[in-house]
Amino acid sequence: MGGFRKVALLQSHQQLPAWHDYYVPDLVELCMLAAVVRDDVDEVTIPLAPTDRDPLVTFERFVRSRRPDLVGISAFTGGAHSALSYAEIAKRTGAVVVMGGYHPSALPDEVLASPHVDLVVRGEGEEALAELVRTGSPEAVGGLSFRRDGAIVHNPRRPPIADLDAFPLPLREIRPPRCGLSGLDYHTDTVYASRGCRGKCTFCANHLIGGAWRERRLDGIVAELETMTPPRRGPWKYVKFWDSCFLSDPERVIALCGLIRERALEKHFRFIVETRAEDVIRAADILKPMRAAGFVRVGCGVESPNRSTHLHLRKGLNLAHVGRAAELLADANIQFSKFLIVGHEGEGERDILAYPDYALEHGVRLQNTTFFVMTPYPGTDLAADWERRGLVESRDFDLYSNFAAVVSPDGMPAGRLQVLHAAVALKYGALRRFTAGKPVADAVAKCMEPLLLLAKVELLRGALPEGEIAGRLLDALSAAAAPSAHGRRPRRRRRLADRLAFRFHARGRGSVVVGAVDRGGEDELVVHDGPGRLPGPRRAFEVHVSLDRLVALGARLDYRLLAADALTLYWRPAGFRLGWLPSFARELGTVVWAAAGLAAFHLGKAVTFRHR
Repeated sequence: MGGFRKVALLQSHQQLPAWHDYYVPDLVELCMLAAVVRDDVDEVTIPLAPTDRDPLVTFERFVRSRRPDLVGISAFTGGAHSALSYAEIAKRTGAVVVMGGYHPSALPDEVLASPHVDLVVRGEGEEALAELVRTGSPEAVGGLSFRRDGAIVHNPRRPPIADLDAFPLPLREIRPPRCGLSGLDYHTDTVYASRGCRGKCTFCANHLIGGAWRERRLDGIVAELETMTPPRRGPWKYVKFWDSCFLSDPERVIALCGLIRERALEKHFRFIVETRAEDVIRAADILKPMRAAGFVRVGCGVESPNRSTHLHLRKGLNLAHVGRAAELLADANIQFSKFLIVGHEGEGERDILAYPDYALEHGVRLQNTTFFVMTPYPGTDLAADWERRGLVESRDFDLYSNFAAVVSPDGMPAGRLQVLHAAVALKYGALRRFTAGKPVADAVAKCMEPLLLLAKVELLRGALPEGEIAGRLLDALSAAAAPSAHGRRPRRRRRLADRLAFRFHARGRGSVVVGAVDRGGEDELVVHDGPGRLPGPRRAFEVHVSLDRLVALGARLDYRLLAADALTLYWRPAGFRLGWLPSFARELGTVVWAAAGLAAFHLGKAVTFRHR
């Protein structure tokens, strides 16, 4: 092999894509790789946007017209199958295919079993890719795995990159359009101020890429921020510092805040970070200066409200620190985002259904919680242990997304765990909205997202007919009917949206009703499992919702496509293409038709219940 001259880099797509534009990939990792090879090649491109309408077709057209000689594919486990599809397309034109990222680093032999993958980069990719591009041969490149004479060869692992500032800044300007915005104009972006993590949690795969914790120089971080363009719409662009423990060195962070304010970057950017709860407490004195520098959200992995679970996960978290961190952040006017995982060993249904109450213990002002499902990612200690003991129900990597259940802890089937995940998410969302002063209709609307996600996961799993999936949605609502210590507020003058109750029906399974009940001077949000009306002196007007129709909508609607079109029209209408109109109209028509069907269902049920 000679050196490579035309390089294409892409990130494989997942079958369960991000539901919020905040989580849509911004491809900064590919931009880092592009930057280190730019001077050694004739062309480096990123041909696929994370919101591409038909990514496999787009990529096939690209390789036929541009003929790259090296195609690099970054893959998370949830995108492992699509990564192999891209590899097959690239091989048709004779390109050499190198795959990297968390999944190939964890399972290099399994990935190289595909005849369409020539090389795998294990661990950090910049130095390995640059050396491969220059030499054209994998033989002496540390961190590479490849086939030689039918056998798989694993070159020695490279040590973690010591000087993270030795590389040029990410080549963001070559990014393809995402929601109508290209290159430097993405409305959210990512910066890595460090790599690695000091923790050793059993469920985390950070060690596969990040390794030991290493920091960048502050002037390099600020120089990178200065390359980013101001937002095209709205007052700010959101920048995620995607470090594992951003606040581990408070003195470093306060120095960074000083540089940000010195250059007035807080006028254009709002910063989001992740760290550990104890780091927040150590950084208590700098939280208000951080807010003044534009830091608006801090996320912490809490994983579980149970101490025994933390010991099993090697989390090393003192739960008392979580409450204290919440108080400190609220006092500094910074949002606190907790991350909880359902599906731990030793936690039964009662433990899981208590998660919303724990999440609400810290109030609702500037507090938010996201619920994940325990996922045994390849390469983690937890995955090796659970696979050995037969607790992993599925190795369908399309489901490995943090939101789909593939494990059966303590004999609980994955299907039931999926229902409980939806139950805690919808219960928390509804209670949080209601106790924050939102009307019943708004609180119930927050239930729809977990229900639609549950339907989407079960449709992707493909094991149940649509009618049984609707029954699963009803099961999630029924599970959420357990009494809560939260969900009350002082009674107020009721608006129309507060006088509504929503009754969810599944064909042949009965119904569950959600609404507000008068409790002697307080309103309480109640989920009632059964045919009777909500208790209390005031009768609510019931809105009837068909879960069967919701599942049918999930089966027919491409949420990713519709969301990409809507966001394009919002962020940059000029980026919307006339060729997209037919599919946009079709998806929008599906929504309108479903709304009409739901209205007809409500009218029919309303007449039936009135006669009763």
